[in-house]
Amino acid sequence: MESAKERELSFDIRRTVILGAYMREWEMPEYRVILSKPETGVHVEIYYFPAAGEGEIARFATVGLSAAHRPNGQVVGAEWMMALTPDLGGESVDRIFTYLSDLIAHHIETAGDSRIPRVMGESPLAPANWTTTALLLDELRGESEELEAIEVGDEGVQIQWAVPVTAQEAALILSEGVESFDSYIEEIEHSIIDPRRPNASSEA
Repeated sequence: MESAKERELSFDIRRTVILGAYMREWEMPEYRVILSKPETGVHVEIYYFPAAGEGEIARFATVGLSAAHRPNGQVVGAEWMMALTPDLGGESVDRIFTYLSDLIAHHIETAGDSRIPRVMGESPLAPANWTTTALLLDELRGESEELEAIEVGDEGVQIQWAVPVTAQEAALILSEGVESFDSYIEEIEHSIIDPRRPNASSEA
């Protein structure tokens, strides 16, 4: 049984390695929040990396989600990264932190494993200014290959892409697969990182 001091050191090492990998790609984070449930041993830190300039990408990324245990005893084994437009879809950093914390807590409690792609249905907790109230978890795309899997000791930590999607896009993924969603995104005017893009029906 791991002692509290051993757990603390283990997390410190995990943070050093994973956060270091993020910072090599995205520079310094600006804010951090901590989601902690001592009774279940869950300790997840969420970092905000602001867009470096106009037209760049803002990111939120977790450290510690990979070490969280699900109720079935399985380790999550993956971290999340959410990429957004620089204006964050008209929402505040704090609002997005709150939303991500809710999604992460729900995922740990209800998802039996970390297989992807995975769709999380519409949530009333989604930011009010976003049309994308559902979520897709998928393999990381558009980022450095160095982030696809980060080695923490003998553990390979997968970085998963948390993509806000509309209800119609979620239905498309569930019925026709991620490839159809990718084709749809390529055809519309709005970016996949824009959480205020119109619903599919609005594009017609």
